[in-house]
Amino acid sequence: MHYRQDIDGLRAIAILGVVLYHAGLKEMSGGYAGVDVFFVISGFLIGGRILDDLDRGDFSFKDFYLRRARRILPALVAMVLVTMIVGWWTLIPHDYRYMGGAAVTALLSLSNVWFLNRIDYFNPEATLDPLIHTWSLGIEEQFYALIPLLLFLIWRINRKAVLPTLLVIAAASFLVAVATSGEYRLWAFYLLHTRAWELLAGVLIAWSQRNRALPTQFHTPAYLIGLLLVVFGLWAVPPNAPWPGVWTLPAVAGTALVLAAPQAAHGLSVLLANPLMRFMGLISYSLYLWHQPVFGILKKTYLWPQTFFGVVLICVALLVISTLSWRFVEQPFRTHHKWNWRKRTPFWVGIAAIWVIAIGGGVTEGYPKRMPTEVTETLAMRSSYSPTYRRCLLVRGKVPGYDFADACTFGDTTAAPTVALLGDSHAGRAALPLGNMLKAQGKGLVELTLSSCLPVAGLINDGQTRAAQCPAFNDSVRAYLDAHPKITQVVVYANWLNYMFDTSGPNIFGHDAGAITIPSLPVDGPTPTTTAQREDAFVAALAAQLRWLGQHREVVLVSSTGHLQVDIPRYYANRQWWGTPLPRDAHYPRSIEAVRGDRMRSMFVAAIVAAGPLPNTVSLLNADESFCTDEHCDLIRDGAILFSDVNHLTLPALDILAPEIARSLDTTANSKQP
Repeated sequence: MHYRQDIDGLRAIAILGVVLYHAGLKEMSGGYAGVDVFFVISGFLIGGRILDDLDRGDFSFKDFYLRRARRILPALVAMVLVTMIVGWWTLIPHDYRYMGGAAVTALLSLSNVWFLNRIDYFNPEATLDPLIHTWSLGIEEQFYALIPLLLFLIWRINRKAVLPTLLVIAAASFLVAVATSGEYRLWAFYLLHTRAWELLAGVLIAWSQRNRALPTQFHTPAYLIGLLLVVFGLWAVPPNAPWPGVWTLPAVAGTALVLAAPQAAHGLSVLLANPLMRFMGLISYSLYLWHQPVFGILKKTYLWPQTFFGVVLICVALLVISTLSWRFVEQPFRTHHKWNWRKRTPFWVGIAAIWVIAIGGGVTEGYPKRMPTEVTETLAMRSSYSPTYRRCLLVRGKVPGYDFADACTFGDTTAAPTVALLGDSHAGRAALPLGNMLKAQGKGLVELTLSSCLPVAGLINDGQTRAAQCPAFNDSVRAYLDAHPKITQVVVYANWLNYMFDTSGPNIFGHDAGAITIPSLPVDGPTPTTTAQREDAFVAALAAQLRWLGQHREVVLVSSTGHLQVDIPRYYANRQWWGTPLPRDAHYPRSIEAVRGDRMRSMFVAAIVAAGPLPNTVSLLNADESFCTDEHCDLIRDGAILFSDVNHLTLPALDILAPEIARSLDTTANSKQP
């Protein structure tokens, strides 16, 4: 096949989508679909070359994998090594140790498996990870570990079976993706079996051009429709859409149509084949490699600019870095048939250095001695939670078959508990401190908490892995409470802001951090189509839950504290590391907390009113009153850091909140409604 300049332009669209999405262009809601465009292009070009070699009878596995190594590894090794060097001076020990694992698995084309077990790509924390983007390289290389052998065997047995075999595999892969990307979101996103159809789409187009090419008269309309679909796929994906899935089709099908129409009208193809788009396409691999470590480290260290001009400057610098990488790393290795020792030695030294640094980081837990003692002490607040927290907090994967007899109890454990604590990890953090307060009142507490799940029956989190386990757990909690009438008081506490709103609002600096929430939707009935409808559905579901609980129990509904969107220990540790002492007191404006907090509290009041007069008291405890004045909300008080990450309270903060909850329980016990 002849060289097509417009494919470089198609690469440019793909990489611009990815970079602009990660740079924070909210209007490009599906910019990450640029990776899916890359998958189709890759399958088309590399699959086509395999088919050509097989047709000529000179396909060589050795030559194929040497070409892949020369294409992928030199720039990857350079990027990873430089990132690890920069990370030495910028990343805290936890992050540096974690990055070592990502670095090694990236070299082994297994980083998609590494990230599968560690982070949701759509979690705000993922945008901070310098190497998370290497997951896609793992997908590609795993695909190319299999497809050459598959095509080689089919070709030897019966080449007419190539098309039906690829069609069956692609269809199966797509159907599995659609079936699993909702409930098993991470598995579908990160693994090959649900991504293979995208690469196979490219291989199928390559096969069709060599066997049953699209009639020429259809090339121009196909090309135009394809371009429109690609643009639509980058701009119109709704938040929390299962991925890959139905919403991935526009980008994949559009790319396939463009590739299938090489003889489209010149006035149309020049949109992609002009010099600027071609140049962006040529450096697209280096640009993809370098954008994430540059963006991630700047964001992780809170040095990311908050002005449009600042972001433009970062993007210009990124283009310079990527151009240098393309010119002096990619090109020398790709354009020479043999690697001489002058080129080969730095390559192997780089790989060895990455392994040594990564292993050392694992052994030393991130080289903590890089930092002064006061910095590591601040970072230790990220683990400021009770010794029972991890053991007692249930995760969604363990909901099926869970025995509530195993639920943790606190306080006075000599008798059956009379207080139940319902909620997510925020409630789980409070369980032991609250239990200690209740023990003085002669009360016992049972913890009924599930990580990242709102404790309201009838609702499900949108876009969450194993989301169905949340309503299932809430149903089980209801059955448990029905079977335990001695439980006469219930505390309901969660990170409500993450479930109530479809946008996270400003961070503590007043900037929109672009964090994605997991807003709740009704399990049954029509799906709300507007923010107002969804918030009304939340109020209705919470009112129904309070109405049921209030029939037989007193209820204390605890609001969540601010959605900071800044990892407080990491932020102040970085400042200490760079010479700024830890302040004795620190806070942020109450007006920022009020952006989401006031609406949250008004929705709680509306739910309590809608629940109606009840035999038992339902009270609202505003947790922010323990940490906020009319002017500001505390982050550090009397030298104690109050948050262990972007929203969880530390033990010193819980020592402030737990007594307030205990007093609320005592108050409701003494003021039952007649």
